[in-house]
Parts: sequence; structure tokens; C-alpha cells
Amino acid sequence: MQHIVMLKGAVAFSLTLDPSSWLFDDRKIDIDDFYADDFDLSTFLAAQKDERAGAPIPRLATERRKYNKSEWLIRSFAMPARIFIDNAEPYANASHLAFEFTDGDADKTQSISLEEARDGLLAFSYQGKIISSDGPLHFYFKSDQHAAIKNICGLKIQ
Repeated sequence: MQHIVMLKGAVAFSLTLDPSSWLFDDRKIDIDDFYADDFDLSTFLAAQKDERAGAPIPRLATERRKYNKSEWLIRSFAMPARIFIDNAEPYANASHLAFEFTDGDADKTQSISLEEARDGLLAFSYQGKIISSDGPLHFYFKSDQHAAIKNICGLKIQ
């Protein structure tokens, strides 16, 4: 199965995403942590940006992002979709993120608002394993952990 995902469309920069490498990225988030009452995505991402610039890491951000190697084998991880959407630099007239699916139905489409997409997660791991049977990506909404979009093989900003 192909694990490479393209982010394309009404963007200044098309991105090639490899979810199989995200396990080693410090920006990954345990899906359970993402839905915790005390978790704020904007604060988390700001701490990540500050850390890369050399600032000390806030205590909450440190606790949320440091995982033991043994936890990689049992937890489910995702990346904030905002990272990739913002790096692609959507055009001013872009308003939606459309999903392309692996199930072979070219007519099947689903799209969400770009703002809703920025607040969501792109899951790449489930209980320590790379998502393959209904992946390579799942999209989780901030508002509902149980309403994931599955079988995603491409992203298109419209």
C-alpha cells in the first residue's frame, strides 16, 4: 500500500507527506491527549515553534510531547493538520479541504471548511501500528473524536 499523501490544490506549495515518518516528529500528539480538557492546540503549536527558535519548553508542552519508546508501540498518534495546511500556503480564495479516498470510488468526495481542517488531526498510527487497512490517514475533528474520516490517500485545498 502506498503511504505517500499529496496535499495539493489552491496552494502556493504542493506538499508530499509521508505519514510513516511522523512517528519521529516532535509535533506528533497522542490522540487521547488531543481530546483532554486541558489541551489547547494553539498553545501546543506555539510552544513547538518557540522551542525550534531556542526558547525553553513550557511544562505542559513538555509533558504532552515526550513519549517513551515503549509507548510508541501502544498509543495512537496524529499530527496537527494546521502544520501542513499553513506550510502549503492556501490561496486567499481557498475555503475547503477535500479528501481523496483509497477505496477506489472516484466519485466519492467529502470536504470540510479550511478552518475546521486547521483544528483537526491527521492520524497515522493506531495502537502502535501504522494505519494501513483503512488508511494511510484518518482525519479527526476537534469537536468529535468518534467521527473520523478514514481511507484518506490525498488532500486537496479548494
